[in-house]
Amino acid sequence: MRRLVTATRSIALGATVLVGLLAGCESTPPDHAFLPWDVEVNDSGQVEVFGVTLGESSLLDFKRRYDQKADLAMFAKPGEPLSLEAFFGRMNVGPLSAKVILVADVEQETLERWAEESRIADPTPSGARKLSMSDEALLEAQDQPIRSISYAPSADYEEELITRRFGEPAEKRPIPRGERDQDEPPAMLWLYPEKGVAITVEEDDKELFQYINPEDFDQLVERTLGGQPEGDPAAH
Repeated sequence: MRRLVTATRSIALGATVLVGLLAGCESTPPDHAFLPWDVEVNDSGQVEVFGVTLGESSLLDFKRRYDQKADLAMFAKPGEPLSLEAFFGRMNVGPLSAKVILVADVEQETLERWAEESRIADPTPSGARKLSMSDEALLEAQDQPIRSISYAPSADYEEELITRRFGEPAEKRPIPRGERDQDEPPAMLWLYPEKGVAITVEEDDKELFQYINPEDFDQLVERTLGGQPEGDPAAH
């Protein structure tokens, strides 16, 4: 029988409810080391990566596969709809280490219902507000399907390695800098629309890999170029 771990409230600078999703469930160790370039699109147009299927596998499915706890919270970003994100922090995905963030596919009506129960909104470095969630909302949230995955590796990948593993991108687009960083060269967004992959490549900095089903790819690109990537590590 599955044993639920009770969600706890953390009180610091205005508390937010965090959850380890479910602990104590039987995990299913990956049968091989999934790597960031192991990406396939199935016959239904869904991206398969890191052992899960976007739009089908749930937040809990990912947690059980890697036997990792996650902080689960809603985010309110300026000019953006509410989002539900699971932050796994630094973890091993196969032989590689990375911060992993899952963005869930949740109806806005459901997110607004949860937000009405929120009593705390903590600011984050990205400008987003992190909303607290009730224990009931957290348990409901963990079964939501994964919309997108952000993968921020510990290592800095050379452009040659990215090209060798992913192939030449369909397009490279500059990501506009903020006013205070105008003198620095822009980061580039490498686009692989058929694979549902967008990679932020920046000189002397680490990359950000984003995965989403191809039908939603344009939305992800638009948000990233606007400075609001899905699953932004800066918001955690």
